[in-house]
Amino acid sequence: MESFYDLFKAAAPRFPSSEIHFPDEGKMYSYSEFLDEVDSCADTLAGCGIGTGDRVALFGQNTSHWMKAFFALMKLGAVAVPISSKSVEEDISYITKTAGARLLLRLSDGMAAEPLKWTASADADPSGLQLIMFTSGTTANPKGVMHTRGSLSNSAFDYMKTIGLDAGDTMLLNLPISHCYGCVLICCSFFLAGASLVVSRSYTPRGTLRLIEKYRCTVLNMVPTMYQLLFSSELAGRYDLSSVRTAVVGGSYTSRELVDRMGKAFGPQHVLCGYGMTECASWAVAQTFDDAPEDRGTSVGHPVGNMEARLAPGYEEEADGMCQGELCIRGKGMMAGYLDAAMTAASYDEEGWFHTGDVAQRDSSGRYWIVDRCKDMIIKGGDNISPKHVELALDDYKGIDGSQVIGIPDAVYGERIVAVLKRGQAEKTDLRALGDYLKLRLAKNRRPDFYVALDDIPMTAVGKVNKQAIRQMVRSQMDNLKRNRINYLK
Repeated sequence: MESFYDLFKAAAPRFPSSEIHFPDEGKMYSYSEFLDEVDSCADTLAGCGIGTGDRVALFGQNTSHWMKAFFALMKLGAVAVPISSKSVEEDISYITKTAGARLLLRLSDGMAAEPLKWTASADADPSGLQLIMFTSGTTANPKGVMHTRGSLSNSAFDYMKTIGLDAGDTMLLNLPISHCYGCVLICCSFFLAGASLVVSRSYTPRGTLRLIEKYRCTVLNMVPTMYQLLFSSELAGRYDLSSVRTAVVGGSYTSRELVDRMGKAFGPQHVLCGYGMTECASWAVAQTFDDAPEDRGTSVGHPVGNMEARLAPGYEEEADGMCQGELCIRGKGMMAGYLDAAMTAASYDEEGWFHTGDVAQRDSSGRYWIVDRCKDMIIKGGDNISPKHVELALDDYKGIDGSQVIGIPDAVYGERIVAVLKRGQAEKTDLRALGDYLKLRLAKNRRPDFYVALDDIPMTAVGKVNKQAIRQMVRSQMDNLKRNRINYLK
């Protein structure tokens, strides 16, 4: 199977007028010009001893250097290991070591290479391995998800077909390029259809609106929080957004209010909701333009392309024909597995269905809605955050033990992070010093937004922490929670 580098190279002569823009760097390339830069980067990496099967970590924001290195690794047959630019040193160390990376590339305004002492494990290297992406879940440490050329190609082509991408389109990439949504669905699809691409170093509402207007962007891809911030002020009304013909939203729960606001800004016929996760290369269930706008709502649609979906056995069926249960998926876009083989085995059932941990509703036509989670995980601004990871960091701080971390609903970010401490420990805690400590342990988006102290941590009848009871207690008083202080609840 051809690599994405080969597909990109084949596209260059077919689409000589298509462009790749990096406004923050003042750079613009034709496909051929960009590939010349990729070839130069590949030569440099080959000179460092990087070749087939070698794992190389990519750390940095959305820049031309990141994209060049990404495609250069594909040319060499190496394995890319993207790391979020929000990651702290502890995260970077864990990911590079767990993935067996030989080299760490720090990519900002240039490319700095840092050799690493770890080497990849041959028995964890399936045929055609192309990408290892780390995603948070219920475990303390992020999970390494392995994708092959086959699974990535499946998702990129299915995404391109679903939205009808073509050479007349200009896509905006302002999602983190280190996340599966930005890396696979956008970076690995735009050239397949000959579309132009505009790459923003990072996301800001004003910057996004300016780019849409200036470059006449036709295709947007953002998580709900990004759209919420786009419409949270009167800014959107000051810019010409008439070029947008597709606005895709996914990554976490999308409210009816947000879908309506997007429809008002772009036209309801141009809004598509979708569902995916790192394990399926970000594309499994989605609305299509065949669905009438009035029928789409907040549904995430039907399984796309080569993907299948169902509810886990034992689901509940309502009188109106709606069913509810854990969403399971399978198909050609699924990962080759986790780096941890035991974790892989625990995530699939005997029929090969992957259990997502998300609770979905399905109607009689086979449309799905994501309504809840059956796994203990927080989704803030489209990022999956493991409560256990935050709890371990808190419990390592002097004077704190047995902390609990929960998510509470937030209109803009989806959820906010709440750290729950025991009253006696909280009274002896210097919150400013704790905050300084957590800056070294947790990325900014993973640090608690609020701190709450309880007299007693509620327990279940079998002696386990009752997080549901904690959530109810906190949510009942969430309107009174203050930041930068410990909120004492009774």
